Amino acid sequence: MAFSSQGMLSTVLLDDIISVDKEKQQVTVQAGARVQQVVEALRPHGLTLQNFASIREQTMGGFTQVGSHGSGATIPPVDEQVVSMKLVTPAQGCLELSQDQDPELFHMARVGLGCLGVVAELTLQCVPSHQLLQHTRVMTRQQVHDQHKQLLQQNRHLRYMWLPYTDSVVVVTGNAYKEGDQMPASPVPASQDHQLAPFRELLHSLCGKVRQGVSPDQELPSQTMENVDRMSGTELRDHLLAIDPLDHMWVARVNQAEAEWWKRCEGYQRGWSDWLLGFDCGGQQWVLENCFPCGTVK
Repeated sequence: MAFSSQGMLSTVLLDDIISVDKEKQQVTVQAGARVQQVVEALRPHGLTLQNFASIREQTMGGFTQVGSHGSGATIPPVDEQVVSMKLVTPAQGCLELSQDQDPELFHMARVGLGCLGVVAELTLQCVPSHQLLQHTRVMTRQQVHDQHKQLLQQNRHLRYMWLPYTDSVVVVTGNAYKEGDQMPASPVPASQDHQLAPFRELLHSLCGKVRQGVSPDQELPSQTMENVDRMSGTELRDHLLAIDPLDHMWVARVNQAEAEWWKRCEGYQRGWSDWLLGFDCGGQQWVLENCFPCGTVK
């Protein structure tokens, strides 16, 4: 959004946590502070942010300016947690905005995409730290279609991850968990070796082979094969995709292995909301966001 031939401005060194107001459950930060940094500063006060995007490396300025939405149909996007902000503008200098101070401009500037000025400081409304019970399972597209409304209404957090060239959709739900709540019955979790076997077997099947149409520089380096046993699922997937990312037949094979990996990872886990909601996307991504009408929760 801010790409310019004249240069760009980075706020990464403007990263102080200015204050935490435990009574009001609010935190004031400079715009360059990263989400993870803010979460760690809130933890000793028994507070956290209400929602998270899929990673926690964003600066708070960027996190709020793009209206990161996180997961959950009843939870507002992060910009609605902004209580006040300081905006540095070329013509008006430093503006302090809130619902009481220039509310119309405040409303626009919360998701200003960097167009109205440089966000220098933010105060956000927080919530008490809480744990979630997360359920991960793999469903077919038809099952998701048939159960979407029910899943949306019955779960505080919900996200789908469809794996192209497969009929597998990873469905992850999250709901409040209180100490003492009984964990749902869950199959005995598979060993890590069993979970990662689909990826490892695909990698080992390539060892010493040159696939038709793949140049030598696209083959797996020897150090990759040496480190296979130390790689996580997302790391294994990324190494496999990197072999030939433009070959749709190869991508389909990798995605089929990933679908099987997710099936072997099905089950329940509980943990702090920031840890479970800030899940490991893995890899490098080009993201294209689209908005479309989807009705109401009811």
